Amino acid sequence: MKQWQAVVLPVSLTCLMYAGSLVLKALLLVDWWRERVSRGEELSYEYIQGSLQGFVDSIISVASNVSAWRNYVVAPLTEELVFRACMIPLLLCGGFKPYTAIRLCPIFFSLAHLNHLMEFYSKQNFSLIKTFMVVGLQLGYTVIFGSYASFLYVRTGHLLAPVVAHIFCNFMGLPKLFSRRSGMVSVAFVAGMVGFLWLLFPMTHPDLYNDRSDSCKCWHGYCSWN
Repeated sequence: MKQWQAVVLPVSLTCLMYAGSLVLKALLLVDWWRERVSRGEELSYEYIQGSLQGFVDSIISVASNVSAWRNYVVAPLTEELVFRACMIPLLLCGGFKPYTAIRLCPIFFSLAHLNHLMEFYSKQNFSLIKTFMVVGLQLGYTVIFGSYASFLYVRTGHLLAPVVAHIFCNFMGLPKLFSRRSGMVSVAFVAGMVGFLWLLFPMTHPDLYNDRSDSCKCWHGYCSWN
């Protein structure tokens, strides 16, 4: 198995879906820098040292946060282990085609997130309509992400691929489709999605991730994607 490809390539591919979000963050950073320049503040050694110390403090704060460990470590590892590493091989061994397994696993993955139903119900002031809207959005998003994570696992044969994509998506949240600040966010989102769809199969080709010596290049033994 090729370890670094299973981390770098899936994260790079996933970043394309968040092109709008990344551009928006860049624009906010530029606005912050312009505001500093307009106030006549210089980039001094003390400022750099303070910024680095603030960054370290934020890392320590996140590392001591139980919710952060759940969202960025425990949930990605356990969910990908159960719904990808355990479930997909069973479906393939049971005679299901790869595309069928990719479509089926996200349904179970999505339904597993219904445990947040009561939490959303209380946060929405016990409104059933608002709760179902929020839950419906979450279920739709988890089905889409689950399909992508299953695709990564089937194509690469490497659990690291969906795990790092899962961590990145949990960190970024929902992709930014537009912003009132600039139309560049929407342009970046569209361009990123075009690039994502164009590179989806080339960047997940099994040859990039596996060193098999037999005639079948696919890790799961299926050379046909019909």
